[in-house]
Amino acid sequence: MNEKLVNAAQVAQKEVAALQEKMDLAAKMYQSGREAEGAVLLQEAAVLTRNMSARYRELLMSSGNPDYAARLEQIMAEVHPVQIGFTEQGWFGIRMEPLALDRETASKEYIRSIIYPAMRNFFADKDTVRYDRCTVAYRHILDADLPITGRPDYTNAEIKMVTDTVAMYVMVDDNPLRCRLSHTCIPGANAHTEVYVIPQEDFVEWVKLEDTIPDEGLPLTDQVPERWKVDM
Repeated sequence: MNEKLVNAAQVAQKEVAALQEKMDLAAKMYQSGREAEGAVLLQEAAVLTRNMSARYRELLMSSGNPDYAARLEQIMAEVHPVQIGFTEQGWFGIRMEPLALDRETASKEYIRSIIYPAMRNFFADKDTVRYDRCTVAYRHILDADLPITGRPDYTNAEIKMVTDTVAMYVMVDDNPLRCRLSHTCIPGANAHTEVYVIPQEDFVEWVKLEDTIPDEGLPLTDQVPERWKVDM
């Protein structure tokens, strides 16, 4: 039996117990009107779950069994679905679970294990696309029933990881001379994050359209826009 996996399972039992304790205490804080304290506990729980998830996935991937990697990717796609495609305007888009908006909760390894396989699989049978001068626009749909605490950190590890991955697959470069970043936080019924790559010449259209976009985001299609196809 793999000793590393056994030890990891024992550690996991303790971490799950700690997570349950934090969640129970957070519920009591909210019930008693101490929302600020409850929010801190939820943040601590989010840090713990993200780190646990990333660590145990990495451990499983390093076990040496190739079947584990394939099965893990399948599970990831089911548990953390990522919608990828192009809008009718010809913009590239992603819809995924909400990204962390603070430095403490953000986990580069956690989000990498979600976004990398999804992007690789989407483009496996598609033409290469390259947007040159563009804006990467993030729409953070926040749970309207939860209090917003603290100031968002748009330079945290998860957002950087998503931007880097998007740039690798669909952009010429993500240096500041070619790529701008835009962030909007909106309360909604279902928390998630949307990412759109918008050509510079279309940004005014995006600004006019943004306030009218429904909670679920713009419709996405698999069809690659002709104007952004390139020969590789």
